[in-house]
Amino acid sequence: MKANIAEVLAGYDVVDLSHTLEDGMPRPQVPYGHIPWKSERLGDGFNTFMVLVFEHAGTHVDAPVHLAGTRGATIDEVPPERWMGPVSCLDMSHKREREFVTKADVQAWEERHGAIEGGDVVLINTGWECNWRVPSGVERQPYLKNNPGLHFEAAEYLADRGVKLVGGDIPTIDSDADPEERAHKALLPRGVLILENAANLEMVPPKGAYFIGLPLKIGDGTGSPVRAIALVPKGLA
Repeated sequence: MKANIAEVLAGYDVVDLSHTLEDGMPRPQVPYGHIPWKSERLGDGFNTFMVLVFEHAGTHVDAPVHLAGTRGATIDEVPPERWMGPVSCLDMSHKREREFVTKADVQAWEERHGAIEGGDVVLINTGWECNWRVPSGVERQPYLKNNPGLHFEAAEYLADRGVKLVGGDIPTIDSDADPEERAHKALLPRGVLILENAANLEMVPPKGAYFIGLPLKIGDGTGSPVRAIALVPKGLA
């Protein structure tokens, strides 16, 4: 007899892969606003806010059209099933500032944990999340520069494998050492989606988890903040 979805999900822990959208989060020079609209304090019957947010703020995804010159899908054109899939989570936390995750790094990981397959969601844990929040008095947004990232040859290798999405705990999938952002150029034109500013990747095992990261269905959207999760089999993390 087939198990129902509730019985299946009971065997999984849910790992939240998203940062909170809030004032003070690292972001480019684009405003963020959570603006009071109605309030019980003001005599209204409901509490509501207006949200002003960049499509690529916080934990977010990139649609293929995000890359200039790419006649790819917009956020609303990407079917929901493209934003979910089995996870290959690569621990690259040994990478230092501005270093690259190379094709050889990916292949070495596969030798230890098994092949990355078509339809996989590849998540790269660089440990860069430690810079998301910094003590007061430290430079305001160190998270946004000097990050490690994916080498374009590694990006091409993953695209050749037919993966659905590549993401990481970094502000851009490209290393800050590559101003041409060639990993983006290797992935998006081939329809490989991108997740950036992920959280809690150290809680995701190399294999066995399942990713869900549904964006807002924004008409003509180039990207969207997302509440991403990993379903991790109990006892596997």
